[in-house]
Amino acid sequence: MKVKDIMAKDIITVTPETTLKELAGIIKKKKIHGVPVLDQNGELVGIMTVSDMLGILKGLVYWGELEKIKPGLGIKDALMKEKENAVVGQNMSKAVRTIKEDDSVEKVLELMCKHNVHTIPVVKEGKIVGVVGASDIIEIFV
Repeated sequence: MKVKDIMAKDIITVTPETTLKELAGIIKKKKIHGVPVLDQNGELVGIMTVSDMLGILKGLVYWGELEKIKPGLGIKDALMKEKENAVVGQNMSKAVRTIKEDDSVEKVLELMCKHNVHTIPVVKEGKIVGVVGASDIIEIFV
C-alpha cells in the first residue's frame, strides 16, 4: 500500500505567526496530533505537534513546582506571560521528516518509529500535498 492511499488530503496547516493558543484550539477541535507549518509562500518550514506543546507545558509545571519551594522567583509568572504571546515559529520543530506519495506505508511506519514522530507531511515537487498521522497507520494494521 502506498502513502497516497492513506494520506489526508484536506491538510490543516498553520503559519509561524499562529499563536500557541490558536494552535491548541485547532488541535483540540480537529482531533489531530500535529500540523505542518507553512510560510507565506506555502513552503514547509516546520511542524508543531502535541509533543512540542507538552514540552512547553512541562516547563511551566516545573517552574510552578520550584516556586512552591522557593517563593518569589517570578519565573513561572514570566513564562505564563511569554506563553500568552508565544507563536508557533518560536516553538516548532524545524527538522521535518517528509515522505512522498509513492512511498510505502511500511516506510512511513519505519520513519515514525525510528524518529519517534507521529505526523509526517507528504510532499510533491517541494509542496505539501497531504499528511499521514500515526492513527492512519494504526488503522491499516489493526
